[in-house]
Amino acid sequence: MKHNAVVNHALIVRAFCTWTAFLRLYWLPLLIGLVVLVGHAGYQFNQLQRGAVGQYSGYARVIEDPMRKFGGVQVVLEIDGKRYLALAHSVAGRRIAQAEAGNMLFVSGQRSRVPRATVLRYAPRHIVGMFSVVEVREQIFSASPLDRSANRLRSTMKRAADMMPRDESALFMGLVIGDDRAQSRTMINAFRGAGLSHLTAVSGQNVAFVLTIFGVYLRRARTWWRFGLSLALIGWFVVLTRAEPSVLRAATMASFGAFAFAKGRDLGGATALAFSVATLLFIDPMLLFSVGFWMSSLATLGLVFITPVIVRTVRGPQWVVHPLATTLGAQVGVVPITLLIFGTAPAISVMTNVLAVPVAGFVMLVGMPTALLCGVAVNVFGPVVIPLCELAMLPVLIATRWVWWVAVVGDHFSPSGMANVVLWLAIGVFLGVVHRSVKLNA
Repeated sequence: MKHNAVVNHALIVRAFCTWTAFLRLYWLPLLIGLVVLVGHAGYQFNQLQRGAVGQYSGYARVIEDPMRKFGGVQVVLEIDGKRYLALAHSVAGRRIAQAEAGNMLFVSGQRSRVPRATVLRYAPRHIVGMFSVVEVREQIFSASPLDRSANRLRSTMKRAADMMPRDESALFMGLVIGDDRAQSRTMINAFRGAGLSHLTAVSGQNVAFVLTIFGVYLRRARTWWRFGLSLALIGWFVVLTRAEPSVLRAATMASFGAFAFAKGRDLGGATALAFSVATLLFIDPMLLFSVGFWMSSLATLGLVFITPVIVRTVRGPQWVVHPLATTLGAQVGVVPITLLIFGTAPAISVMTNVLAVPVAGFVMLVGMPTALLCGVAVNVFGPVVIPLCELAMLPVLIATRWVWWVAVVGDHFSPSGMANVVLWLAIGVFLGVVHRSVKLNA
């Protein structure tokens, strides 16, 4: 153990010296890049204040899928290159609800500015104003071929998901492609209270599973063909999941990893994360205000730096140590942002994640291809294959229901206030005792 401590200390010193040398050599490009980033961020933020106001009647592009909210239907529309958060009721709401991301609509209504108190909240979505919809024509114009393919795939999966009960269907779509629009407020609160809300936000795990599913075909291609096909697959998955900040981070990291593999180089997790965050912030500085982006990035940071330390420290069965280390690494990583935004970091998430994450991984890995096959089968053969598809989806249903039950039970027993702090301290003491016992036995 003393030898390991010396090795770890030497690695830390070497990493510090490497970064110090890097800063000495590249301080000027880094400074220029920082100045450009700040200027670009200022320009982007200034554009948020330039949304047009007044009456509008014309064509608008649907940016985000419509969702029922505030007694109507809420959707983000792009009008003259600017994004507006629109709300429609009655007939107009029912017509907008039939649209999907990428569709074109003819709308009429009143534009207004974003309330000053919510400018930062809507900044990551580049929303410049509000739009009160008065009228929507019946005709919905087709989206681009890429959007159409994504919408068709989502509807195919939804057809298979609808064979499950309502709550399980909504959770399944959230776990697989991040579509949480149909989730009830009870479900959202339960997942938040149990520290499992990250499961319905598409992240690196989803991207990894998609690459795993298609990996059989990718491995047959030559190196650079494989790289190109991997980028195309990653890009298509980003469109499928509506380019949420968390999936943008995961997709960018996967792209850097694919490029390093094509070049025959080894790209460490920390380097890939740093390149990804820097690249995305340079392209879209408004991601600075995205809670999802920072939670995804900090969770990955915890996996890169904290998880390996726990794996080396804690001894025991691998099927216990690795899930525990992964959960603790990610949870410790997101503690700063959860405390800042939500005011709490549920300690029970350590246990709920150990119980739910592996099963949620099964839902993602097995559920997506199974739902696609069942959805296609229903399209081709009709209702006659529904009993067979229900049987095929049964393991996915059971796994989805397990994740839902873990969230409900975890939320019910989740302590608050000082009790939550005490539980975090108990977890820390437990790890310290395990580490000390291992050192003594060594």
